[in-house]
Amino acid sequence: MAPRNKVFSLPQDVREELNEKLVSSGFQGYEALAGWLSERGYNVSKSSVHRYGQDLQEEFEEAMGSVRRTTEMAKAMSDAVEDDEGHLIDATARLVQEHLLRISLEFRRLEIEPDAAAHHLGKVSKALDSLGRLSLSQKKHAKELRAEFAKEAAAKAETSMATQGMSRDAIDAIKRDILGIA
Repeated sequence: MAPRNKVFSLPQDVREELNEKLVSSGFQGYEALAGWLSERGYNVSKSSVHRYGQDLQEEFEEAMGSVRRTTEMAKAMSDAVEDDEGHLIDATARLVQEHLLRISLEFRRLEIEPDAAAHHLGKVSKALDSLGRLSLSQKKHAKELRAEFAKEAAAKAETSMATQGMSRDAIDAIKRDILGIA
């Protein structure tokens, strides 16, 4: 088994800053990044930073591709279907849950410290919680709108039927049907 890359032994905050530098540099300048780490007292070779950067770049590009595909799929769904039931948000929540599982497995594979993994997963879980609340709120609002529209339709139907001379019992029966009342 190959020895563990020295980058993984860096403190979490240093590794996060390295990740940011790798992404912002377009995954280039490994010698300068090894020098930057050396200035901070960490002896990590250019080769180790390069191997780590290549793995991070692969994961980054895979994640970005997945985000692009998911965004395109969501846009296509929203363009094709009126979503007053919140199906799009529900589907998105399921995708996020699936990705959370993959991320937690990847954290284990990369031997990321449990505290750091929990920190990142906690942030994503909070976002998922907010998404769930948004979904519930949207569904409640859609239900309220449907009830309001049904009331308006029932009132218009009542007026129209009364002017046509329908009996009160018939009008009440049709109103109950419109309002969904047994």
